[in-house]
Amino acid sequence: IKIVEPGTDQEVPYGTEGEILLAGPTVMKEYMKHPDETAQTLRRHADGLTWVYTGDLGTMDSEGFVYFRGRAKRMIISSGYNVYPGQIENILDAHEYVQMSCVIGVPDSYKMQKVKAFIVLRDGVAGTPELMESIWAHCRRHIAKYAMPYEIEVRESLPKTLVGKVAYTVLEKEELARQSA
Repeated sequence: IKIVEPGTDQEVPYGTEGEILLAGPTVMKEYMKHPDETAQTLRRHADGLTWVYTGDLGTMDSEGFVYFRGRAKRMIISSGYNVYPGQIENILDAHEYVQMSCVIGVPDSYKMQKVKAFIVLRDGVAGTPELMESIWAHCRRHIAKYAMPYEIEVRESLPKTLVGKVAYTVLEKEELARQSA
């Protein structure tokens, strides 16, 4: 395992965030009938090993422990800062009246992307102005200003993938369609 500057083969110092790479006898050989994807994911380095570019971001400490930060594809870049949707979702989900959340990046001409949150409230909880102010106050206490959502949209449910995960790409497409309308 090594951590590199995303998209390169240049290792970063311990504690520095980058893309997590894997090599060894048990990693994949190829994407069947998808040579372009294989070429992007599997790359031979100067050490003679073929490394798998996982698309995961993380850090490694001096003892070799790896700390996962999130998916590179899901990372939001807002005003030059890296914002990890999973971290914002964990904060929102910690609010006593939030059942689940999903955070996406929305294109913005000034910030590059801005943060938008979708939440589902617990059963029997109404999205009153007082409750929403409580959620905003919770966010202000736990989220850095650059990562604060510009909007929190309450939904009855969130779209899911076939395996039951929140389909954040559906929310991204809906938001793009809303912006271009």
